[in-house]
Amino acid sequence: MSELFSEMVSGKEWVAPKTMLVIKSTKRSYPSYYNAHKNKWGGLLDATVYEDNEVPQVPDSETVDLRDLFGWKK
Repeated sequence: MSELFSEMVSGKEWVAPKTMLVIKSTKRSYPSYYNAHKNKWGGLLDATVYEDNEVPQVPDSETVDLRDLFGWKK
């Protein structure tokens, strides 16, 4: 989050990312999302958001666009 703020105050025009990806577990019976900083699964608010091609490979998971989960237009 601090990176985003520093980009906003740097004077450069901010460009929205093409994708906002989260890693969702395919093994659990309830929605669970991966947090890379804590290296564990949790709720959507705690999920790490990735842009474009920087998503790591995590076993038993799928990558979903956060905007699709919320129904936001792309």
